[in-house]
Amino acid sequence: MIWEFGVFFLSLLNLAALWLVFDYPGRAFWIEGIFAVVLLIGVRLIAKNFRFFFLLILLILGALLLLPLIDSPAQAKAFIVLVSGVFYLAVLAGYRLRKYDKDQTAKAMVNLAALVALFCWYTSVYGWYLNIEVSVWYIMAAFAVITFLVSYMSIMINKLEINRSQRILYSVYLAYLVAVAIWIQNFWPFGYLTTGVITLIIYYASWDIIRNYFIGSLTVRKIVFNLVFLAGTASILLLSTKWYPVI
Repeated sequence: MIWEFGVFFLSLLNLAALWLVFDYPGRAFWIEGIFAVVLLIGVRLIAKNFRFFFLLILLILGALLLLPLIDSPAQAKAFIVLVSGVFYLAVLAGYRLRKYDKDQTAKAMVNLAALVALFCWYTSVYGWYLNIEVSVWYIMAAFAVITFLVSYMSIMINKLEINRSQRILYSVYLAYLVAVAIWIQNFWPFGYLTTGVITLIIYYASWDIIRNYFIGSLTVRKIVFNLVFLAGTASILLLSTKWYPVI
């Protein structure tokens, strides 16, 4: 099932809110504040699980932070449409998981939304960091906090069979891994998009190993694949991207 009217209507409101923020950035707080209330009610009716509300809010906030860094109006509007599409899938996943909590397709939708949310945050935070003079430690802290929150919610929504202490432990591990990765990349001559994508690849490879381990499908082959995927995609990205001079 890929269609549900309530999900579509809520996603349409999200698209309208993001579009209004793009046209009237000075009123972003009021526009998104009103939509947050609507979203809270919508998630309560559609998914009956507030974890989806927090995940969707993080997705929206990440998109709002990234939007001003997109120079082309056409690209910005295309980005809004893409984010709204991911938003739709995330809300639909909440609806499907309410009906059947072991729906693997719905969990894949949630994981996609989590990765998109992280991509928006990673690229936007690092992009603002390159434009505003601030200590790298603040950026590392921001990356760690957002990674912890998304990871914890992803573990909960995926219903990995681990206790609360383990959820915190693995979320802290992923947050620490990302913070270290961004500290290392701070010395590299790359822009915010390249840095954000590489950080996301590192996160995904680690998260996928943890997820597969706790659902009982982790094999040596999958570990090797993730390591090769990490090394291969990062290498291709670094070789194809523009290198900026280090000043």
